[in-house]
Amino acid sequence: MRSPFTDLAAAGRANYPFLPVRALLRDRFPVAESIAAVRVPTVVVYGTRDTIVPPGLSRAVAAAAGGQVTTVEVPGAGHNDLAMLSGPRLIGAVTGLADRIGGSG
Repeated sequence: MRSPFTDLAAAGRANYPFLPVRALLRDRFPVAESIAAVRVPTVVVYGTRDTIVPPGLSRAVAAAAGGQVTTVEVPGAGHNDLAMLSGPRLIGAVTGLADRIGGSG
C-alpha cells in the first residue's frame, strides 16, 4: 500500500479542517478497518513529508493490519515525489514483498 489513509474522512479532515468532511462524503473507504481482515503479507510505504495523506494515517493503517506488515518510511518524500513513484525504497519494498510471497527470497 502506498500512502494509505485510515479512511477518506480522515484524509479529508487533514486537508480541509474547516469543512464537515465526514458529512459531505458518500464513500467512506475504511482502509484501516478493511486491512484488519487481511492475512497476507502487506507493505505500507509512505513519505515523511506527505501533506496529502499525513504519515500518521499511513502508520495507523500499518498498525491495523491483520497479517504480517512491513512499514517503509521514505524520509523527506511528499505524496507525489518521484521517490514515492519509482524510488529505490518503493521498488525495494515491492520486490521484497514479491520475494516473500513467491518464496524465492
